[in-house]
Amino acid sequence: MKFSNIALLSALAVSTCAGEMAEIFYSCKVPNTIAFTIDDGPTDHTTELLAALKDANIVATFYVNGANVLRDADGNPLSTVIPFIKDIYEAGHEIGSHTYNHACFTQECLTNNPQMKFMGTREAFNEQIINNENIIFEAIGKYPATYRAPFGDGQNPGNVNDTLREWLYDLGYPYAVHWDIETQDMEFANQSDDIAFAKAQEHYNSEVGQKNTLITLQHAIPVTVEKIIPWVKNTWMPAHPDMKFVTVSECLGLPKEAVYKSKQGKIEKVQPSKNSSSSNNNASSDASMIKTSIALLFTTLFATIFLL
Repeated sequence: MKFSNIALLSALAVSTCAGEMAEIFYSCKVPNTIAFTIDDGPTDHTTELLAALKDANIVATFYVNGANVLRDADGNPLSTVIPFIKDIYEAGHEIGSHTYNHACFTQECLTNNPQMKFMGTREAFNEQIINNENIIFEAIGKYPATYRAPFGDGQNPGNVNDTLREWLYDLGYPYAVHWDIETQDMEFANQSDDIAFAKAQEHYNSEVGQKNTLITLQHAIPVTVEKIIPWVKNTWMPAHPDMKFVTVSECLGLPKEAVYKSKQGKIEKVQPSKNSSSSNNNASSDASMIKTSIALLFTTLFATIFLL
């Protein structure tokens, strides 16, 4: 009886501590792939951006907001938002969620960005995710199943928030996507496009930029359209002929249907293809496994002492 009680308590510890969580990807898994990602749109520059991507033969992944850049005085999406998202999808690009208002999940993020909305409660988080899903569904007829946190909040390396991961999974987002290279185009465009362009080149030419799997982060702003994408086409691509521009789902070895869902709510996680590289370990998943193991160990020890 004592041993069965121990087993029961151990099982409860696993089920309590191991809760299902979204997996965070920090780079591509398929060798020789680069995923060119664009955050914070759509913007008024969407049409020009799509033309630049087409000219460069780049397929991209867009993490969109329903009411961020293009919103009215009351915070509602402008009438151009849904048509722009539809244009992005019909051009062959992939769509993921970036929350409805580009909201902060942690208090630290809000302190650094006080103009942003806060989604640190379950109710506020659900509202940000579901409202954005509804906008995307109206545009493309399906719901997203991948997520990127505004500012990387809650998924930044070394500062992963497991509550965020649990809530994402519960809402049908098994995958959160980070990046290898943040071009800082938005940050430095506030100084000048030339400075932002130079900074983007610096990141692409860095040691990280020489990896054979890359996820890069840009924004739908003029410097990206007019300078960064043409430079990637004319300079970076010829210098890296073995690298193929693909969507995030392709670079992770996931089937296309894994990044969309036909209805809202929790979905089954699909494991990356066996053809994808196993060298990119998911640090956050490993950390959760360690936490679960420690919890199980302490629960088992406690149960052993208590029941002896």
